[in-house]
Amino acid sequence: MISLSGEDGFVIFRDPNSKKNKLSLGEWELINSKFEINKTSFICNIFNDDSYILNNPPRIIEDEIIIHQPSFFDEKNISKTEYQSGIDSVIKLCQHKIIEKCIISRIIKVNYESNNYYKIFKKLCDAYEDGFKYILNHPKFGMWIGISPETLISGNKEKGYYTHALAGSKLQTDSSKWSAKEIEEHQYVVKYIEEKIKNSGTITKESKVYEKIAGNLKHLNKDFEFTLKKSYLKFLNTLHPTPAIAGIPLEKSLEIIKQIESHQRSLYCGFIGTVDKNSCNLFVNLRCGRISLNEIQLFVGGGITKKSIAEQEYEETKIKSQTLLSIIKKI
Repeated sequence: MISLSGEDGFVIFRDPNSKKNKLSLGEWELINSKFEINKTSFICNIFNDDSYILNNPPRIIEDEIIIHQPSFFDEKNISKTEYQSGIDSVIKLCQHKIIEKCIISRIIKVNYESNNYYKIFKKLCDAYEDGFKYILNHPKFGMWIGISPETLISGNKEKGYYTHALAGSKLQTDSSKWSAKEIEEHQYVVKYIEEKIKNSGTITKESKVYEKIAGNLKHLNKDFEFTLKKSYLKFLNTLHPTPAIAGIPLEKSLEIIKQIESHQRSLYCGFIGTVDKNSCNLFVNLRCGRISLNEIQLFVGGGITKKSIAEQEYEETKIKSQTLLSIIKKI
């Protein structure tokens, strides 16, 4: 049996379409400009900020796991009124052509206490075959759990890399046509990724736009396969954060996010996954929450453009929260 708590540095994860859980234990190290990656390691990134790495290679586990005693993080519920007020402000900025798109997030607090939070991770793995599932703890940033539908970059130097433009959201059961707003929102991401790849390498294959199922949702998606002239780490620094999690133009959007959001995103919308010297398998940290004492803080958001309607954007965040909330309620 392995016992882990809010004082330990660890991650347990399962890759998409895998049946195997992997564990990495140790001390999270801050990555600086001189840091070299020479072995398979797990990395987590704070949104638009520092990255940290667990240098012990992940190993497959079949042990019984207990995860308990998370650290306390004080966050407030962001009300419907507060969230919609922020959205209305962003819509006006878009209408005045100050920005084209900006992602605004909120926190939904859910009362929950357990003597073993590993149960949530197991249920996530049972419910969702696709997507990157994980539970991790960083003593500074807390205990996080989630399932990401979005690959940031995966592949290696020899065979090439993969990423995709994922944006626009609606219920999987919704058979209506995609709105002009959703199509426009997705196109911003497509153009951004195309430009970033062409500036650093060559697109070798790309798909048409199609619907991608992710849990209870579906999104507009376009796949890209490509090669790079430089290291994937250098490319990563130019690619992230994309318009799918920040906005357009980037710097102005980041400034507006700081002004409007009353919370720190922390690991939400950062990236997580495994890295090696010439290969990586990294995901955008979406559909996630931070586990605190007696509660789980769900982080959700949506892309705002001049065509957005505040009420609809609020409802979209409620739908996105169900990815985790539906699992939590069953335990």
